[in-house]
Amino acid sequence: MQDKRETDSASLTNSEKHTVDVDKHGLPLVPQPSRFADDPLNWPSWMKWAVLVQVGFFAFLGPFNSSVVNPSLVLLAKGLHVGSITASYTTTCAIIAGGLTPFIFTPLTNLYGRRPVTLFAILMTIAGGIGSGTTTSYAGVAVTRTLCGGGFGGMMSVGTSCVNDMFFLHERGEKTGIYVIFVTSGAHGASLFGGLLGASMGWKWDFYIGAIITSVPFVVAFPETLFSRDKELLVTRTHERSFNVMLWNFKGNMIPGRQLRLSHFTHSFTMLKYPSVTLPFIYYTLAWTFVNILPAASLTIGTLLGELCAGRLSDYIMYRMAARHGGVRKPEYRLYLSPLSTIFMPAGIIIFGATVGRTGFIPPLVGLSVGAFGLQIGSTCLYAYISDCYKPQTPETGVLFNLGRGLSFFIPFVAARLANDISYLWAWFTFAAILFATYLPVASLIWYGERWRLAARLPTLHAYL
Repeated sequence: MQDKRETDSASLTNSEKHTVDVDKHGLPLVPQPSRFADDPLNWPSWMKWAVLVQVGFFAFLGPFNSSVVNPSLVLLAKGLHVGSITASYTTTCAIIAGGLTPFIFTPLTNLYGRRPVTLFAILMTIAGGIGSGTTTSYAGVAVTRTLCGGGFGGMMSVGTSCVNDMFFLHERGEKTGIYVIFVTSGAHGASLFGGLLGASMGWKWDFYIGAIITSVPFVVAFPETLFSRDKELLVTRTHERSFNVMLWNFKGNMIPGRQLRLSHFTHSFTMLKYPSVTLPFIYYTLAWTFVNILPAASLTIGTLLGELCAGRLSDYIMYRMAARHGGVRKPEYRLYLSPLSTIFMPAGIIIFGATVGRTGFIPPLVGLSVGAFGLQIGSTCLYAYISDCYKPQTPETGVLFNLGRGLSFFIPFVAARLANDISYLWAWFTFAAILFATYLPVASLIWYGERWRLAARLPTLHAYL
């Protein structure tokens, strides 16, 4: 049960007061929870954590399923009677599909709910994985990998939405960071696991194992987190959903009066007119590409260390700055940690490029871990910042971040050729310089972000969330 205190409200006259829920520091909760027990903000802590782990695992499965066959590409190429580079294009198909399908799935999650869309996406992923393992033609693998990629794109499209459905603003730094750990670690686990499995049981099992692992959460997928905060609807609402309803009554979980329109599928692009979305999107896209996709090795240690610094520290800074400014929580406070990312990510990239092939394996891995440390800090800050700026539009901004990960497909075509022309050191130094340069506009948000947000005005899209 949350504490309450008396406070002025902009929605009341000057003489009126009403009680609001506050956190343990005495600051008003954002958003305010409703009086209904099926409001995800009112769920017990264990239930929120269970759902967070589930949607995080779904996010893990996206990069895992797309990358698990990569260590076995030589075996895949032989099995399909094509060259290794040609075989790698099947992974490209999955990555592109995973980046594009959230544009379709996300509007559906806002209407039909997070859970039914996730279940459908899981089935797509399983079917694609089984199809890739059973087909014997290159075209068949390309098609089924595209189907699989479309499925895990749908699975990943609900993650940040669920985090924002369940947790208050002051909790989102840590919780978003935990979600990002899953996102970042999927490819790491795949690179460790896929090679051993392919060598011992054949490349087909790299696809089968993805389908098998993905099928497990289908049975225990999370309850519905979609909940309308429309004031008029809450006033007239008279019933609460039971746990079973939130699991199985798909129609009963829909928000009354909402209809799907063609324009909903382009709403994510409309968010690009806001600097607080566009600048982090560009920086995140290149950060993910250069730090997580470019080097194909395990980065888990750096990722975990980065989250230990990023998540809770981000929330702590938010508390401290709010206390100094009369309880006002500005989203820009989330960016105060982000300069660390532009130090560690370029440094990690340069260390890797300077040592790979010239030393033992330890120095390049140190470089990768340093880069991953910076990526985790940057990702957590950017995810939390954008969701604080535009909470109701989190599904749309999440789609853009998924697109950013999908756009990383181009880097294998560029990196190898550039390294052959100017050496790994100077190629990776170039990538580090580009990454550093793209952070500078993000840094400007620390000082000018609030001004730009106020000038652009808040979007009205999905204000009921």
